[in-house]
Amino acid sequence: MSSKLNILCVGACCFDIVSQVLKYPLEDTDQRCLDQHWQRGGNASNSCTVLGLLGAKPTFFGTIADSHEKRFLLEDFAKFDVNTDYAVIHEGCDSPASCIILSAATGSRTIVHSNKNLPELSVEDFNKIDLSAFQWVHFEGRNVTNITKMIEHIREYNKSHQDGSSITISVEIENAKHELESLIPLPDVLFVSKDYAMFKGYTNKEETVEKIQAQTIPGCLVICPWGEDGASASSSDGQLVHSSAFPPSQVVDTLGAGDTFIAATIFSLASGCTLKDSITFGCRIAGLKVGVIGWEPLRKMAKDGAFSLISENSSEKKAVVIRAT
Repeated sequence: MSSKLNILCVGACCFDIVSQVLKYPLEDTDQRCLDQHWQRGGNASNSCTVLGLLGAKPTFFGTIADSHEKRFLLEDFAKFDVNTDYAVIHEGCDSPASCIILSAATGSRTIVHSNKNLPELSVEDFNKIDLSAFQWVHFEGRNVTNITKMIEHIREYNKSHQDGSSITISVEIENAKHELESLIPLPDVLFVSKDYAMFKGYTNKEETVEKIQAQTIPGCLVICPWGEDGASASSSDGQLVHSSAFPPSQVVDTLGAGDTFIAATIFSLASGCTLKDSITFGCRIAGLKVGVIGWEPLRKMAKDGAFSLISENSSEKKAVVIRAT
C-alpha cells in the first residue's frame, strides 16, 4: 500500500555544512569540532527524505542552482528514492547554503543560512506538472503569492476529479512572518509550528489549534507539534486529539525534526490512519530522528523494520495500523 503513495513536496533545497561540537562556541574563540559532514537540507527536501525512508514515492519540486553543489544534491535525493524530475535548474546562480552547529551538550542546532540569488518557484513551473500522478501535495510555507496560485490550480483540478482521485493539499507554516497568515484558509491539512504559534501570542499547542481552526476551511485538519510536549490536532468538528512526545535516551540532533514529524504524519494520514494515530506516528518517528545524527541512521532503522506500514483488510472494514518501535 505504501508504495502507491505518490506525494509531491514543494519548497526549498539547500546545501548544509553540519559541524558537531562539544558545546556552542563563545564568540571569537577557536575549537575543533567532533565531526563535520555535508547534508542536503531544506524543509521540503527533508520531508522527501523521510517519506522515501517510510516507503512512499516522494517527488521534490523546487529550484536548484546549476552550481558545483548540484551533483551532490541530486545524487543525495536519488539515494533516498526521491524523484527530482520536476526540479527547476537555474543557471548562473549560487546554491543556498546553511552553516549548522550541533551542540553535543544540549542537542541544539544553530543555523546561519544564505541564499544569494536563487529564484523561487514560479506558477508557470507548477502548471507544467502532471497532477494526476499525485495523491497529496505538500507546500512549505514560503513564496506566498505564488503558492496561493498553485493551490488555486489544484482546487480547479479537484473540481473535475471528484471520483476519488482528488488531491489532498497540506501547508506548513513555520516561520514568524505575518504574510504566512494568508495561507491558513487554503489547505486541507495545516501544520502550524511552535515558533509561529508563539509569534502569534499563543502559549500552548491546544490554544494554537483552537485559534487557528477558526480561520480554516470546513473539514481542514490543524496540526501543531510542540517539541518535547508532543503534538495536538483537531478537525473542523471540534474533536481535539493529542500525542505525547517520544524522546530518545539522549537528544543529539534536532535538525530536521519538524520536517520528520510532518512527513511521517502525512504518510500516516495518506495511508488511511486516524488523526490521533497519525500525529502519534509523527511524534514517534521525530523522536527517533533527534536521537541520531543525520539521516543515514534512519535508513538503517527502516531496513531493520523500526517503522513499517501494516494493513489489515476485511469484508466489513479496512484497518491500517502503523508500528514504530
